[in-house]
Amino acid sequence: MFFAALPLKTQLSIALTAREIMTTEHQKNLESFYAEKASDLLGKSWKVRPSPDEVGWPDLLVTTEKGEFGLEVREIYLDETQRGSIKKATENNNLKIIQKLANAYYKSNLHPIKVSLLGDITNHDQILCTITNEVSQISELGQKKIEPYSGCIIYIRRIPDHLGEFKGWDYLSDRVGWVCNVNKEVINRAIALKAKKLSKYTKKISDVRLLLVSDRKLNSGKARMADDITFDKHGFAIVYYLSYPESVRELSS
Repeated sequence: MFFAALPLKTQLSIALTAREIMTTEHQKNLESFYAEKASDLLGKSWKVRPSPDEVGWPDLLVTTEKGEFGLEVREIYLDETQRGSIKKATENNNLKIIQKLANAYYKSNLHPIKVSLLGDITNHDQILCTITNEVSQISELGQKKIEPYSGCIIYIRRIPDHLGEFKGWDYLSDRVGWVCNVNKEVINRAIALKAKKLSKYTKKISDVRLLLVSDRKLNSGKARMADDITFDKHGFAIVYYLSYPESVRELSS
C-alpha cells in the first residue's frame, strides 16, 4: 500500500534501483563462480570474495597460501567487436522471453515443470496456451514433446509438486552451435580495455590479474584458443583464459 501511494516517478526510481542491485549481485556471483572454477582447474586453493567497492578495486580479491591478489573478470564472445556481441545480445533477449513465459505460467498456480524450447519463440501467447493445456495430461516425472506451431518445439517435464515453482527453463537453440577459434583481436581488445583502470587498482593492491572467460554452454562463448598465440598483458601480473567449463590456462606474453 505504501509503495502504491508514492508518485509514479518515485516508484519507477525505486524499481530501477532494485533491478540494478539484483543485476550487480548476479554479476558478482557469476564472477566469483568463474574464479572458483578457474581455481579448481588450476589445482589451486583460492579463497574468493568481492572487493570493497567497484571504483578503486578490481572485481574480486583472492587469498592464497602465498598472499593476496586482485582479480578482474571479463567474459568474451566469438563475434565481439567494439560495439559488443550480437550473439550475446540475442541470447540475453531470448532469456528474457523464456523468463517471461515461466513467470506467466506460474501465475496460474499450475504444476511445476521444466521446459526446454527450440526454434521460433516469438508467439508468446500460443506457446503459453499450449504448455498450459498440455500439463494436465502429463503424469509426475513424465515428459512430452509438443509443437505449438511450425518451427517451434517444446519439451515439457513434469517435476514433483513439492519442488515448487521451477523457472530454470532453457532455450536450446542458443546452446547447439559449433566451437570455433576465438579471434586474437578479441582477446587483445579485452585485455587493453580492462587495463585502463589498472593503475588505480595497483594503488590498493600490487598484484592484479585478469580472468577472461568464454562460456561454452552458450553459442556466443563456444570458443577455443590455439596454444601458440601470445598477447600483451598490458601490465596485468597474469592473464588467465577460462574456456568454461573445460579448461583454463595462463596466456603467454
